[in-house]
Amino acid sequence: MPADILIVDDENDICDLVCGILSDEGYQVRTAENTVTAFNAIVERQPSLVILDVWLGDSSKDGLKILEIVKRDHPYVPVIMISGHGTVETAVAAIKLGAYDFIEKPFQTEKLLVTISRALESSRLKRENTELREKIPFFCSLVGTSLSVQNIKQAIDSTATTSATIFLHGPIGSDRAAVARYIHECSYSTGPFFAINCATDPLQIDSELFGLETIIKDDNIPRKIGLLEQAHGGTFFIDNISYLLDSLQIRLNQFLQFKSFSRIGGTNLINVNVRVISGSNLNEEEILTCDTFRQDLYYRMRAVYISIPPLIERAKDIPLLIKQFASAIAASHNISPKNFSVEAIALLESYPWPGDIQQFKNIIEWILIMHSEKNKDIIEVNDLPPEIIEGNLFAKAWNSKTAKIATMPIKEAREAFERDYIVAQLKRFNGHISQTARFIGIDRASLHRKLKTLGLTVNDDIEEES
Repeated sequence: MPADILIVDDENDICDLVCGILSDEGYQVRTAENTVTAFNAIVERQPSLVILDVWLGDSSKDGLKILEIVKRDHPYVPVIMISGHGTVETAVAAIKLGAYDFIEKPFQTEKLLVTISRALESSRLKRENTELREKIPFFCSLVGTSLSVQNIKQAIDSTATTSATIFLHGPIGSDRAAVARYIHECSYSTGPFFAINCATDPLQIDSELFGLETIIKDDNIPRKIGLLEQAHGGTFFIDNISYLLDSLQIRLNQFLQFKSFSRIGGTNLINVNVRVISGSNLNEEEILTCDTFRQDLYYRMRAVYISIPPLIERAKDIPLLIKQFASAIAASHNISPKNFSVEAIALLESYPWPGDIQQFKNIIEWILIMHSEKNKDIIEVNDLPPEIIEGNLFAKAWNSKTAKIATMPIKEAREAFERDYIVAQLKRFNGHISQTARFIGIDRASLHRKLKTLGLTVNDDIEEES
């Protein structure tokens, strides 16, 4: 979506000239000639960039005062000051107040365009740095070759560049926000990505979403710009949507229908173009039978439905996830990366992961931090946290059978162990005979004979590796 540029100048000739130049370059342009029309334009919609004249004739405020208010209320909006009577002192004052640059009239077209391009890029990078400073790279949770991950990526590829609303269903801890961010990146949007979690504080969501208008017209009282408005031209993700209060469900439904809204306490309609993605740990059936959630809102928010599988159902992706997370975490903490032994990976693959991908991230981070000072490059089984060693599916099953095994003859005990061990490994490798045989240390033919001896078969719904 093209950047929305507001030109504030009391000279109509200058406004028309700059407006024509920028329109030819594909920008969306609005104009204002004084303080009142300038602030009305900003109230209507937060611009991507402001070109502001220092002297505005009979206007109630000069450009420097307008600059001060704009940078206070809209810190990420770059402002380029222009003037035909500029001085060094004025330029310095403008830069101190937060102006991106100061250009004297008459200006060269090429210089103006280059300055605008750089200002927009600088604003985008600052915004992204703020968003990503405390985040592990968004794409990590969709690393893998499992069928479920391939299906999700295919669905994203089909819809990312459209404006269709998307509903993400995934279990608690599945990092739906990371998937939403991945969709945003795949859309090639130059706009921002914003997210909100409705479960954190449902009573404060209204002003966070829609902003807050100042009832008393006082320059010293800033208005609050909502996240929907800040996300203009980009993507907005609303997680745990089922926690949204009924009154806000109505407002959100109206926004999705008309693409406009009023700030809380205000009456002016604000038009924004933003891609909305919502998410919940409730699936479609649970959402539709939920008495506190409006069905009409749900259907408006789910033009596309994407279900994120739990980690336990995509265990074959865990080796790649370990590599990806370990590298990212090591870099973020400035520590040496570590490799994981085959045995350690096997235990991580067989753990049930009740906290899903978020728990997985935390475990990998704990392992790397706890062993960052040790002079070793390989993470072994005894380096894993106790809950992983004691909580994997095979170990838990055999802990409960210890007493029973003690009463069996050795042949029966051995067969019972082999049966459960091979079943656990087949599940780990999704029924792939070659991978299972390679891991347990026998050839394919021997594994087939062992399966026959123990009365085991590969599940019909799992395609055997050729």
